[in-house]
Amino acid sequence: MSDPEAIFDCRPNLLVDDLRVSLEFYRSCLGFHVGWHWSDRRSRFLQAGELAEPGEPGTALVGRDRAQIMLTQTTGVHTTRLHLDVHTSAQVDQLFQEWTEHGAVIAEPPTWRPWGMYEMRLHDPDGNVLRVSAPRTATDS
Repeated sequence: MSDPEAIFDCRPNLLVDDLRVSLEFYRSCLGFHVGWHWSDRRSRFLQAGELAEPGEPGTALVGRDRAQIMLTQTTGVHTTRLHLDVHTSAQVDQLFQEWTEHGAVIAEPPTWRPWGMYEMRLHDPDGNVLRVSAPRTATDS
């Protein structure tokens, strides 16, 4: 890989039982702001103040100062998820190639997601999920 500083940030993705409850806790108790809120079923971002239907799964990004945390509503066992940010889709592809050559099993190869990120996902030996993504740039088709 040509750029040794491809990975520039890491956001934990905490799995939660009830996204509404978690968002209220992070907003009211911890002073975080909601950066965005995604509705899986409707495949769209929710508008400010708009809530998903009760029980509907979703993902949200909350932040305070320089810290960001992703919250994802899911049932069952809650494993840890990390979100690794890189600058370009080419860097996602380079990491995919590098890690595959070193024996990593990629759960989901790089692809464009409906929310505009180019992502791949893999699991570590303990079942933790690593998601690597880059935003769409002018050079991406």
